[in-house]
Amino acid sequence: MTTITREQQKQILIDTANHVISRDNTSPYSENLRELARIALASLDAEPVAWTSEGALAEVYCGETGVIGPKYIVGDVPLYRHAQPAPVVPEEMPKGLAGQIVSLLAHNIGDKFLAQKIWNACRAAMLSKWITK
Repeated sequence: MTTITREQQKQILIDTANHVISRDNTSPYSENLRELARIALASLDAEPVAWTSEGALAEVYCGETGVIGPKYIVGDVPLYRHAQPAPVVPEEMPKGLAGQIVSLLAHNIGDKFLAQKIWNACRAAMLSKWITK
């Protein structure tokens, strides 16, 4: 069994991301892959500036003051200077998914517009902010 150090993992990611970014591919997913590679490279340099806890974040959410500081004192939730990239949720339904959704419907209606409505509902759920009390 081979052990790969964190530095080796980082170099493999850098090399792979640079390869993906530099290649000329006309695949419909190539631009998405290039963007993911850019995000991955940018995230390698992101270091938290402070730490907090889930409880302190809940206090801030309620309008109170939360506690931040070194990880060993306040908690294990990292805080970054710059916002981290948000997850990407595509506007359009991925190719082939409409057919899969339609085939999964109990009555097999075959309605592509219904499939798009289902996708829109899924997308809205992915983009919504969950609030728990």
